[in-house]
Amino acid sequence: MRLILMAVLCASVLAGCKKDDSKAGALNVTLTYSGFARGCVTVTATDVDNAANTNSLNVAIPGNTPGSVSVAVYRKKDWGRVLSVTTQLHEVDCSTPALGDPQEKKAQVPVEGSLDVAFVVRANDADGDGYFSSEDAEGVVTGSDCKDGDPSVHPSAEEVCNGKDDNCTLGESDAIDKKTWYEDVDSDGYGSTRVEACVQPAGTVATGGDCNDSDALVRPNRDEFRCDGKDDNCNDMTDEVFDVDGPCTDELKCAGKNACASTPSQTTCVRLPSENPVAWFVDSDGDGFKGQDAGLGCESPVDGGVPQSQDCDESSVYVGNGLPELCDRLDNNCVGGVDEECTLPDWGTDAGVLGPSDRLNSIALYDQGQRGWIAGPNKLAHLDSASPGFKEFTDGSCRKSWNAAWAAQDGRVFVVGEDGWLSTRKLVEANEECFTPQVKTDKNNTDFNGVFGIDDAAVGATVFAVASNGKIYRWAPPYINESDLVEIAQVPANLRAIGGLKSVDSLIAVGNANTGLTAQAYRANSTGSTWAAESLGASDTSFMRGVHVLNAHYAYAAGDNGRVYEWTDGAGWNALPQLPIPNGAPGVPDILDVLSFSKNGIYVVTTANTIAFFNGSAWSTEHTAAQTLRSLDGPSPTRFAAAGDGSTVVNFTAPAPTPP
Repeated sequence: MRLILMAVLCASVLAGCKKDDSKAGALNVTLTYSGFARGCVTVTATDVDNAANTNSLNVAIPGNTPGSVSVAVYRKKDWGRVLSVTTQLHEVDCSTPALGDPQEKKAQVPVEGSLDVAFVVRANDADGDGYFSSEDAEGVVTGSDCKDGDPSVHPSAEEVCNGKDDNCTLGESDAIDKKTWYEDVDSDGYGSTRVEACVQPAGTVATGGDCNDSDALVRPNRDEFRCDGKDDNCNDMTDEVFDVDGPCTDELKCAGKNACASTPSQTTCVRLPSENPVAWFVDSDGDGFKGQDAGLGCESPVDGGVPQSQDCDESSVYVGNGLPELCDRLDNNCVGGVDEECTLPDWGTDAGVLGPSDRLNSIALYDQGQRGWIAGPNKLAHLDSASPGFKEFTDGSCRKSWNAAWAAQDGRVFVVGEDGWLSTRKLVEANEECFTPQVKTDKNNTDFNGVFGIDDAAVGATVFAVASNGKIYRWAPPYINESDLVEIAQVPANLRAIGGLKSVDSLIAVGNANTGLTAQAYRANSTGSTWAAESLGASDTSFMRGVHVLNAHYAYAAGDNGRVYEWTDGAGWNALPQLPIPNGAPGVPDILDVLSFSKNGIYVVTTANTIAFFNGSAWSTEHTAAQTLRSLDGPSPTRFAAAGDGSTVVNFTAPAPTPP
């Protein structure tokens, strides 16, 4: 016989159902259910003697509760008569998984007729959605509905963000309308890692796009703020505001490309490999030849620079490439030699020009050194090389104890001396008198030792005089008014000399500081009202007795113990080699005056009766006089003169260069 399972949807087995006459007895399997109206039951019959003989039938729940379903089970002819009958419940319909453990009963199929096999099952579907409650209860089949009071919540529902688990799976994590959030690790308001959730998770923000979520300074919607090869504002560009790789010019005016760097601007100009800076040269001494190193560059650091030096000595207008060589102890033509093809002339000496016992404290030349003035105690005279001879001015107004003289280029002389006396005149005037005023205050303590003038061809020279009590006077044209002669400053020093160029702020006064009694220099401001002290670095007690300002970049001060100090623009004062002891002398002589034409051409007169010369590296004695020479002056290295005791005048005049 075949095993036939026939679902019978009626109250009693086989009642009202047509039976196949060929079949024998059957089991009338009845499932009584309650608590739900929708579902399905699977009825399975298995041969107890041979488990391979099995068959199942799914029976839909009819849709009312409580109720029952019946199944007629007929045995196949090759099956045993004892069958194991199981029932297992499904939610909604027969396509869903079976729930819980199956109920099992064993029964023997009768030869004829039927045998009732009854099952009872209970499940809770309070909301009628076809899904059973997932709450465990005694005697109740547990289903998958996690909220059996809400028909919209069941495993087949579509999960949406509404604050509940619509499909009873993983909460709202599988909702179809989840919002997108972004993890914000650095708390800058922008996130990176995408997170989908119905409710904003902790540590997330609504805006993404953060390309570096470990740095709170890096985020979208801001300016690029660091030049670092990274994208600081997450716009897929790096360092866009810094013009990286853009063209630039570096500090040496060389072409380059911008690159990131640890600088205030965060960039630097990296020079191109093809760019090679060279040294540039300018003219600092005013001779038209450019030899002063102005620095390196691919272009000139300053206007007018040239890439090759034209001048081997930028301290002197008498030295430059291509100049004729002169007999002046300088390398005028920059060929590396001195006075080639030239024999230095002898020094000319005029002794006792005003009297063998008279002393000359100063000589001041003008008219290219062709003429000049000499002065000393009660002596003032004019000299002229074109008309050899001396003209002395003997009027009492011209006879004071003069210590220093300076001559303007129009021939006017200015002399200063003891007890506050000053005097001026020209060679040719209506009479032989000098105009000689005396300072009004502290005259007995105002011993003038130095004088220098700033020439002005239009109105006349303005003269500055320095005194042993540290006072500094200005004497301005027309010189005759009381207001023309004024004290402008006083410094704490015994001043012995003054020098300068063509401006007030070029003036330098030297002497002996009251404190420490060491050599000291003072530099004027633009009005002459303030004179700033400048240390020479002298350690021993000494006077500076002469000063010569060569140009705006070089000046020289000289004095006791054979000391000479060089001032260079930007480096200040530094000592030159000390004057050596002359042959037969007991010690290093004092220097009484200094005259410079180059850093390699410095002359001094000394208490050893010598004129010494410094060539930039060493001293040499160029002339020895019979008596002490006290003053030096001259317009060029080929024409200058000295004056001193015994009213001696010594001059150096070089021959003109031989035409090529």
